[in-house]
Amino acid sequence: MLLFALLLAGQAATSDIVVNGKRLDDAAAMCAKRQCTPLQDARVSIALAERAFRSGDYLTAKHILAVAVARERGNAASDPKPVAALYEAYATVAIQDGDENVYRRAVGSQVRTLRDNLPANDPAVLDAAFATGDMWMKLRDFRNAEQAYAAVEHRATAAGQNRIAILAAMRRIGLVGGDANGATANAMLAKLEARPGADDPTIRPAMRVLRLRIAARGGDDSQIDAIVRDIGHDQSTRPVLIWAPPYPETGEAAARDDERRFSFRDPASPQSSENSPYRWADVGFWIRPDGHTDEVTVLRGTPSRNWIKAYLPVVAARRYTGSATATGQGVYRVERFTERPTYVAPIGSLIQRRAGPVRLEVLDLTGASAPMPVRS
Repeated sequence: MLLFALLLAGQAATSDIVVNGKRLDDAAAMCAKRQCTPLQDARVSIALAERAFRSGDYLTAKHILAVAVARERGNAASDPKPVAALYEAYATVAIQDGDENVYRRAVGSQVRTLRDNLPANDPAVLDAAFATGDMWMKLRDFRNAEQAYAAVEHRATAAGQNRIAILAAMRRIGLVGGDANGATANAMLAKLEARPGADDPTIRPAMRVLRLRIAARGGDDSQIDAIVRDIGHDQSTRPVLIWAPPYPETGEAAARDDERRFSFRDPASPQSSENSPYRWADVGFWIRPDGHTDEVTVLRGTPSRNWIKAYLPVVAARRYTGSATATGQGVYRVERFTERPTYVAPIGSLIQRRAGPVRLEVLDLTGASAPMPVRS
């Protein structure tokens, strides 16, 4: 599965450019000469950026996508989905790299590209309606996130799009529930369940998971076990997270021994030494059919691994819905953990640099499932 959601479903089924193996660099050279269609350029540039990202070279991945965006943004009217896919990939890499200003701009451009150039009822427009709120959530600005979701709910209700309105309301309820106010969240959810469209079979399971997530907050192990048993098995191959303990603050306690070697300067080769502006690790684990995680393993990453140890117990304690279709050991997942400082412009300067707070970003690299990788 590609690292980034491409938003290319429904586009041309074939392309005369192969974007894997040894031909990727040749295809990228063609696109750089503007000899590709926007769809081809999106596929090639995202694949090239993904290759750099997976090896830990975030700066190169971000540069590849920035150049592709500059090359294709003028085609937003004729090819909005490929252009929006480039913006989305650019945003994904930017937030992993700690570049929050680029992240905000790229998300805004993604949303505008789809909204301004596609029918209002196009699935891509509807999906992108939540991107602004999700962005504010990622930036930990919960007030703006709530306002963004409320705006989506209001517009969708006025347009008679009950399903979208309910999904937006559920995100708002999730914010309340996440603030340890379970009684208020449950009351809001009860009202939501009585609204038109709440009986949609695609929404009911999500509502149930939301209620169980609210109930799981503050519960002990036996209560969480009961909650997971109550929901039973999800009818898809993708387990849904019900409960997880919070992450420790940037792994500082586990990283003290090697903090002296973790400097926030931009090296020429960010993945080659401990003097890196960020540190990353790919963590693999099984989600067993009963919803427990198992065999949490650090697969690869920056040379020192002490810092990641603080996060492994969190992954080990997660509880997911079971999977009726999972066989044997269950579903395997790989997630990228990145600790990085944010970009800020110091007082008296207009130049952004890595000097802001250190934050953790976690990105699913596998989607629904993946074969067991070889440990490196």
